[in-house]
Amino acid sequence: MAFRIQSLTAYLKKYPLAIGCGTLSAVLLVGLFVRSAKAGDLAALLKQKEQDGQRILDNVRDGASLAEQCDELTAAVRQLESRLVRNSERAGNQQYFYQLESETGVKEINLQPAPAPVDRRRGPKPLYTGVGFTISVQGDYKQILAFIGRLETGPHFYRLNRASIVRAKGSGTADSLTLSLNLELLGLP
Repeated sequence: MAFRIQSLTAYLKKYPLAIGCGTLSAVLLVGLFVRSAKAGDLAALLKQKEQDGQRILDNVRDGASLAEQCDELTAAVRQLESRLVRNSERAGNQQYFYQLESETGVKEINLQPAPAPVDRRRGPKPLYTGVGFTISVQGDYKQILAFIGRLETGPHFYRLNRASIVRAKGSGTADSLTLSLNLELLGLP
């Protein structure tokens, strides 16, 4: 055994540069192998970090005017909600149709508010609801068109459920029409 250690020591002393280069090459090959095994994982991690960084930069850029946008949206919501009717204010809601009647010259035959819908759903209540009305008006063709036009361009949002128009019975003039509408004004519960 002592002979082998002495011969190994003599061999190392005889070729130190070759043994140093061989050892260095072996260490570098092991390091290269370990690094290449982790390179795929590191590339995927780098790509994920770059995407996260880009998303954060986009959020910072988009968030610069966030306060102004929030103020604009709040003002727009206030303006839209000012056009809504209240389900509890039946007299005020009917007054809207009386105003349309006086502005267009039609004669109201019938105006009935629909009963408030009973919400049997569980969970949160809806933000907005329909306030139903059935209205019948009588007038000539121009008056009926003016009534529909005022309803379309009026301050309140509505959904027309059913409409019918017929020649008025028992009227003295031949061009008298009766318009019957079943509609819902958009409102707050």
